[in-house]
Amino acid sequence: MQRKRYLRVAEALRGLIEDGVFRSGDRLPPLRELAERFGVSRATVREALSILRGQGLVEFRHGDGTYVRTAAVETWMEPLEAAILLGAGEARQLAELTVILLAGAAHAAAVHRAQVDWAAVAHRLYQLECAQGQREEAVAAEMAFYQALAAEAGNGLLENALRVLQEATRSMLRLLAEADDRAGLETCRRVFDAAQVGDSLCARNAVYEHGLRLQQRITAHHSEIGRKSG
Repeated sequence: MQRKRYLRVAEALRGLIEDGVFRSGDRLPPLRELAERFGVSRATVREALSILRGQGLVEFRHGDGTYVRTAAVETWMEPLEAAILLGAGEARQLAELTVILLAGAAHAAAVHRAQVDWAAVAHRLYQLECAQGQREEAVAAEMAFYQALAAEAGNGLLENALRVLQEATRSMLRLLAEADDRAGLETCRRVFDAAQVGDSLCARNAVYEHGLRLQQRITAHHSEIGRKSG
């Protein structure tokens, strides 16, 4: 299935940002240059930039262009961390939802394995392997792996749902990485191996096991808060 042009442009621009071609605080080239670069219309570039804006990667400055966002300390207070501060119940509910989405991406890729570009997914897995030891980079790479699964499976609704909840999902993956830096990589390897041969149950269960560890982390976090405040 051919992906819409604006999605391809958004993915290409996101790749340039992740690869450091465009760095935090950089002003992106004007619409005309980007349109010529990717061989699309300015309207297509606008749609692509809107997606990146929704993902928190760029910001529009009126009369001054589009800039790659600078990561300030306060931007790391993500939805899951906020839910944890509110209470264990809210955090668990948010975690359950994000795990369901990730498991759905794994399942969809396994079911539609014939149409998946496994080289593209393997590249995301390789990026995750290279990011080990760099927590934020690893979390971003793990998120990109699941987004690639949904995209390659051709499930646009699932891909969009992952985008909408991507910050909550990043928070979940970050919380797990604090307990075990390699847990995400090992889970993604299991998902990749299972989905590639069409074993949707195994692929999905690998994610659910990851989610179980998250629930345990949330419970432990709240127990620790309770002891400190007791």
